[in-house]
Amino acid sequence: MLRNFFIAFFLATIAVVSLAGFRGLHSAKTPLEIFPDMDHQPKFQPQHPSGFFADGRAARVPVVGTVPMGYELEGAYLQNAASNSKVVKQASGFSSGVDYYSTGRIGDLYGDGLPVEATGELLERGHERFNIFCAPCHSETGDGNGIVKQYGLATVANLQDPRIRTMPDGQIFNTITLGKTTMGSYGGVVAVEDRWAIVAYLRALHRSQNAKLDDVPQDKRAALEKPEPKK
Repeated sequence: MLRNFFIAFFLATIAVVSLAGFRGLHSAKTPLEIFPDMDHQPKFQPQHPSGFFADGRAARVPVVGTVPMGYELEGAYLQNAASNSKVVKQASGFSSGVDYYSTGRIGDLYGDGLPVEATGELLERGHERFNIFCAPCHSETGDGNGIVKQYGLATVANLQDPRIRTMPDGQIFNTITLGKTTMGSYGGVVAVEDRWAIVAYLRALHRSQNAKLDDVPQDKRAALEKPEPKK
């Protein structure tokens, strides 16, 4: 029994030495690394060549149309996919500015009112962005009964609640940017001008779900008024 143990131990030692080699031994062959420990990774080193590209350069020009998240984007680097620049003339992409337009704040307080003109195009853009980013949780009417609520996320705010209907526009913008409680931040994926478009559309939702007859223009009110029953 002991004899078999020593034979097995001897063969195992020979196998390890054969695979690992001796320390300081030089060879022209590619070494066999049993534990590479991430010594060799498929990455590009600054100022080093690369055989992957035809020109041999590892440093590459950014792909056309791509932008770094969270950067101050100007000119050609404005992300068209997230930008509302065709609607809002002062398009700023993912701005890191400190003014009301970029933060929703005026000093230490939340501002109120839209810093852009509430046009039909702006509301249409806000409708599209709201249905993409907000409706899955808050529903298309903003009542907090989106599809995710059916899968266990119960802490979804009802955007039709009086607390939010009376909330300053800047505070809603700030919440979209930074997130709140179980709601994550959308500042890195929704451009500044699109956040204001969403705020404008949400205000339209507030009016649509809490409208009064006095909100209807006089020339269209007659079609909505119910005739009094005949006595």
